[in-house]
Amino acid sequence: MKYVLFVLLPLFLLSSGCMPDTPEALAKRADQAYHEGNYARAILTYEALLKKSGESPIVYYSLALSAFQTQDYSYTIKMLEKALASGATTEITDRCYELLGIVAEREKDLERAASYYRKVLNSPDTALRVRVLSHLAKIYAKQENYDAALALLLTAQELNSTDAVTLYNLGMLCRHEAINLHHASLDNFRMAERLLPENSSKLKDAKNQVKRLEGYLTSLKQLPVITGDASACEKALKQMQSEKKRKNYRSAERLARKASEADPSNYEAALELARLCKQNKNFNDALKAYDTALTIRPNATTARFEAAQIAYQNAKKYKAAANYLRPALVADPRNSTYADLMGRILYSQQQKTNAKQWFERALRLMAKPTEQYRSWINQLPEA
Repeated sequence: MKYVLFVLLPLFLLSSGCMPDTPEALAKRADQAYHEGNYARAILTYEALLKKSGESPIVYYSLALSAFQTQDYSYTIKMLEKALASGATTEITDRCYELLGIVAEREKDLERAASYYRKVLNSPDTALRVRVLSHLAKIYAKQENYDAALALLLTAQELNSTDAVTLYNLGMLCRHEAINLHHASLDNFRMAERLLPENSSKLKDAKNQVKRLEGYLTSLKQLPVITGDASACEKALKQMQSEKKRKNYRSAERLARKASEADPSNYEAALELARLCKQNKNFNDALKAYDTALTIRPNATTARFEAAQIAYQNAKKYKAAANYLRPALVADPRNSTYADLMGRILYSQQQKTNAKQWFERALRLMAKPTEQYRSWINQLPEA
């Protein structure tokens, strides 16, 4: 009797129009349930779809996304591993690694998360690369590798200058005392505020950060403009140039010092003094003169680079060198020479993880890097 019933049931379903769901119908219902936020129903429907159509990387990935939304991370991982093992395309593979990284972050396993994110840093999907660079930067910041985080976020910004999350994360990083770039932080928060969607949880915080930073920067005591004898300064600078042409650098240094003392607000006098002190190997005096020049003109990237070079190569003041250079890196982010110098400064401090990110950034920016340079960077540790 049971046999007869099982034979007749399909005939009854056929005559009544209740045919089993097609894979297309199941896929549509599963996607609809996911987008409506009914993740439990989405999981059941995707599982039914798998039974109907067999293994499918995209269905496994969709199942993983649904399970992730329910915070069932073990099932999420299981489905992602199945997706990767079932011949997923590059696009799906990259998305699987991103989600594996996010799950590892949720589970507080930062090393595992970072290893997954690194797998997709060369993804052909630019939007995915931008997201992953931000993910990885946050991990490095948590590990106190702040300069590595800065390098990654500048790369993300280079790929998409209007990505609101990258701008927000740059704002957060630049305001950190380890980076201490409050003007850059304010600029990034202002841009993020304009670009973040109204329903973003970061928008309110970005607005608050803008108010705080504006108040902080306004409250800073501005150095009074010290006017001097401009005429005496110009006269000394002319004499200094004549002595430089004759290669009388000691005499030229004395005249540059005289010019700077005559008019402490003259940028050219301070810069010339710094360069002549370097020429005469008075490196500490050179750095003092660069400090004066940068007080007058804080955004002078060339002066910052020169000061960083002296602090790094001659004075062996690596922390000071990094502090000189960071604003220049943000102001001129595509300068490979600046990026390479930052890598060398950090490497000299035994900060190899931070150094590697800046060397890799320099490598991407260089027109014709040597194979020796590339090979040396590749052997540096990731973290």
